[in-house]
Amino acid sequence: MKAITHRYVLKSKTKILENRTKPELVMAEVSGAFKSKKDGKLSYKKFQFSLEVSVLPQHFGIIREKRGKMGYIYDPNTIKKSERYNKLLRNKIADFEFDIEAVASHFRNQDPTAEEVKNYLFFITGRDKRKPEESFEILSFLNSHIKHLENLVGSGRKDEVKENTINSFRNLVPIVKRYQEAKSKLIFENLNEELYRDFWDVTNKLKTGEIKIDSYTPKSYGKFASNTIKAYQNYFILLCKVARKQLINIPLDLSDTNLINTVEKNNSPKTEAFLKEEDILKVMKYKPVSKNTTMAKDYIIIASLTGMRLQSMQEAKGRSIELCTNNKNVFYYLHTIQGKTSTECYTPLFSTALEMIKKNNYQFPDFTKITLANLNINIRSVLSSVGIENNSLFSTHNLRSTFVSNLSLLGVPEIIISSVTHPSKKSNISSVHIYDRRDMLDKAIMFTQEIIKINKIKSSKLYKFS
Repeated sequence: MKAITHRYVLKSKTKILENRTKPELVMAEVSGAFKSKKDGKLSYKKFQFSLEVSVLPQHFGIIREKRGKMGYIYDPNTIKKSERYNKLLRNKIADFEFDIEAVASHFRNQDPTAEEVKNYLFFITGRDKRKPEESFEILSFLNSHIKHLENLVGSGRKDEVKENTINSFRNLVPIVKRYQEAKSKLIFENLNEELYRDFWDVTNKLKTGEIKIDSYTPKSYGKFASNTIKAYQNYFILLCKVARKQLINIPLDLSDTNLINTVEKNNSPKTEAFLKEEDILKVMKYKPVSKNTTMAKDYIIIASLTGMRLQSMQEAKGRSIELCTNNKNVFYYLHTIQGKTSTECYTPLFSTALEMIKKNNYQFPDFTKITLANLNINIRSVLSSVGIENNSLFSTHNLRSTFVSNLSLLGVPEIIISSVTHPSKKSNISSVHIYDRRDMLDKAIMFTQEIIKINKIKSSKLYKFS
C-alpha cells in the first residue's frame, strides 16, 4: 500500500470569506491510493475524519487561493502564533498523527479500501463504540444547566447564583415538557424565530385550555400575564446564550430585543390585592394546623410589617436584630439585603414583628425550608381559614404590597417608605461594595420618626414601635 497522507481543513458553512467569523470544525482529509471498484471500474478515494475541535479560521491558517477560490489553508506557524487559542487543537493534532501512524502500521503490506482504513481509525480511537451523535435537546440542556448551577451553590465562585435564579430556570422545565407533549421535541438547531414564537403561543393555548394534553390541566383558564411570559422569555434567552457559548448552533437571533415582551403595567385584581390591618389581626389569631401553615402565618405577619421580599427574608435566616440608641432614637432594626437590586438597608421592626423575632431567640426565622409554590399555597390556605374573601389572589409579593399600601393609607410619604423598600441601587463604578452605614442608619431614623409622628395623629394597631 502507498503511504497514507493527510492534510487539515476546516468544515465551513459558507463560501463567503468575510462571513467566516465563527469557530469551524477541524477535519483531517486522509488519502493514499485506497482502491475502490464500482461497476468494474477501479477508482481511488479519500475520506475526512473529524478532530472534534472547532477554532476560528484566523487561528487555523492563512488565506490563499485554491481552485479559483479564496479560503483558509492550514498553517503550522499560525497555529503556533495563536497557541493561547489552540491548545486543544494542538493536542487533537498530536493524537491524530499518533493514531494515523498506528493505522499505517496495521495495514502495512495490505491493500485496504478507504472505508476499511476509516473504520479501523474509528476502532482505535474508540469512536466505534459511541452512540450516533444527536442534536442538542433543549430540555436535556436545561436540566444539565440547572444541575450545574445547583453544584455551584456555596462554592464562593463568581458565577455562583442565588436560589431564586435557579428556580427561574426550573420554572422553564414544565412549560418545555408541555410543549413537547403537545407538539414535538425542542432542539436548539431547529430554534428559529418561527418555532420560538410558536413555543410561547402554544404555552398560552395550553394555559387557556385551547390545546389540551393528558399531563396538564390548568387551575384557571386565562392566559399567562404578559409580564409572566416576559420573565420566562428572559431566562429562556439566557439559556440559549449559555448554549451558544458552548458552540451549539442556534438559528435564532439572540440579540433581537423583540424576542422578549415589553413591560406592561399590570393593574389586575391579583396585583392590587393587599391585606388591611384588620386582616393581619385575623391572621395573628389563627391557630396553624401544620408546620407549613405555621411558617405561612409567620411569613404573612413579618412580610406585611417589614415589606421584605422572599429572597431577602430567606437571606436573613438566623440574622440577629440590632438596637439603635442614636440620641433620642431607640428602636430595633434588621440589617437586610435586597437581593433583587443587590442593595442593603436597615429595616426598623414594628413591635409585633419584633416580638415574634424575640421569641425566636432574637434571630430572624428560617423561611428557606419551603418552596415558593408551597409557601404561596399555604399563604392562601391561612387567608382562606381566617375568612379573607380574595385569598386566591395572594402570593408573597402581595404581602410586600400590603406593607406599602398600609403605610400609604396612614399618610407616610412615598419617599419615606421607599427608603426601606427600594433603597438606591449600588453604583457600578464604586469600589465600595456596601452602603455607608451612616446613610443606612439616617434613613432608618427618618423612617421611625415619621411613623412616630403619624401615630400621634392617626394611631395604627400594627405599624407602631410600642
